[in-house]
Amino acid sequence: MPIVREEVLRPLAFNIFAATGIPQGDARIVADHLVDSHLAGHDSHGTWFLPGYARQMRSGYVPWEQREVVRENPCLTIIDGRGANGIVAVTRAVDLAVEKARAATFGFVGLNSVTHIGRLGDYPPRIAGQGMIGMVWLNGGGLFLAPHGSADRRLRPEPIAFSAPRRDGAPFMLDMTMTVVAGGKIEQKIVRNEPLPDGWVIDRNGDYVSDAGRYHSDAANNAVLPLGGLQFGHKGHGLAMMVEMLVGPLSHAGCTRQDGQGGGGVMVLAIDISAFTTLEDYVEEVEALAAWVTSARPLPGFSQVYAPGEIEEESRARRRAEGFEIPDATWEQIAGVAAELGVEMPAL
Repeated sequence: MPIVREEVLRPLAFNIFAATGIPQGDARIVADHLVDSHLAGHDSHGTWFLPGYARQMRSGYVPWEQREVVRENPCLTIIDGRGANGIVAVTRAVDLAVEKARAATFGFVGLNSVTHIGRLGDYPPRIAGQGMIGMVWLNGGGLFLAPHGSADRRLRPEPIAFSAPRRDGAPFMLDMTMTVVAGGKIEQKIVRNEPLPDGWVIDRNGDYVSDAGRYHSDAANNAVLPLGGLQFGHKGHGLAMMVEMLVGPLSHAGCTRQDGQGGGGVMVLAIDISAFTTLEDYVEEVEALAAWVTSARPLPGFSQVYAPGEIEEESRARRRAEGFEIPDATWEQIAGVAAELGVEMPAL
């Protein structure tokens, strides 16, 4: 696998997206999103998406400016993206939510009809960086989550992300799905030709599936377990349904349905801390909490106890220094789309 450094991958991604003819500002947003996901250690939301994104952009790109506001009041905006790029749309929606929150304490933006929005954890820290609490929910993604007690695919991964400001360094950040594992991490196992760990996917009998190739080839007979697995999956199952009930109707995307319609809605929420207490007092409280929790004695096999987001920050520092592996198949696909668009590949 090639080892690619950030300073090589970032301009390459930008040049490929810009070569599709989309606005350069949008190309920068999407390129940075994918590379930042790699830096944070989430290869599942990184540049393996680049070739598909680029070809979709080339075949038809809807800019954010074509959106339609379908409902608005001082604290909320609901937007029909009309097929706009999801990463650009949510990045812009964050700014709208912050603006609303400054004026009305709570700023809510609901989005529907946008493309894949990438890694949710990218967005709430942007809100936290403005001294607010940020949250993003999505009832999108593939239909592969089985409800507790079944192996039938009925729900989406239903991811959520949360971020809060802290005194020094990057904000606290939690980004998680209501499945035991994100779908993109399964795709990485497929790309790398690695087996699936026990506890990720089950077959019709409730037995674990280790052959990653079966995830797609035998999709009718397997599903991803809800958060909590076979024993406590009722928790992930219940949370997944609650995400659907919040995001689907309130974003006007609708809940996931048997006919394949519904889903794909996004909720962005900014909460202005200064309406409740001073930012200084808030940060003092959450830093004290983090210090108390992370002071817990690690068990054998664990180096330390982390607060949400700290593992990503460690990964970011390490990968900036060392670069990161990209599977051969992914690098070849990136080279293929670069050639289609007349973009020169860098020498490694």
